[in-house]
Amino acid sequence: MRSPSPRVDVSEFLELLNSWPVANRLIVSSSEILHEPIDKASSNSSYAKSYSESTRSYNSKVLYTPAVKPEPMSININDIDSISLERLPVFGPVLSGRTVKYRKLLGGFVDVRQLQEVYGFNDKSYQVVSGWFKVESDNVVQICVDTASWSQMRKHPYIGYEGARMIERYRRHHEINTIDDLRDMPLMNDSTWKVWFPYIKVVTLNDHL
Repeated sequence: MRSPSPRVDVSEFLELLNSWPVANRLIVSSSEILHEPIDKASSNSSYAKSYSESTRSYNSKVLYTPAVKPEPMSININDIDSISLERLPVFGPVLSGRTVKYRKLLGGFVDVRQLQEVYGFNDKSYQVVSGWFKVESDNVVQICVDTASWSQMRKHPYIGYEGARMIERYRRHHEINTIDDLRDMPLMNDSTWKVWFPYIKVVTLNDHL
């Protein structure tokens, strides 16, 4: 006997596949998905429009709110935070952030003129804002030069790498009992001392007070 023709088997398989219930449901579902109307409310163009409208609303209410000019000498430069600083004329998000960051690195401002050391602060900007600020330096953070590590000292903008190394070398061979002992360090001059003095202290001296 000959085996059944392969063509008969294939045709029967195709007929069975076409009548399979699951296949029918999948075909219908695919058809429904392909022919489903696109919801315009969720289209990309609609999303972009909505985003641009919300951005314009945000910009008009927040970013471009007119700044109020403060009274002279009314702001403690060591207390104001970056958000409050940003609301002032001249200061924006970038400059206010840099000012607060620099203040933290210093340990606090001891003179309003130090604002000119903030990156991005030009002479014109300083002339506009300098009269608004006052300095209360009671809480300025000082570095204990007789105990602080080289790593701690070098992070201060005024002391830096070379200053920290100079202090570290000096105290290896000299006892530091008072702050004036540092004035005998090699390479120390009056201008450096004047800049350092508000930001350094000696723990030994404070223990006797």
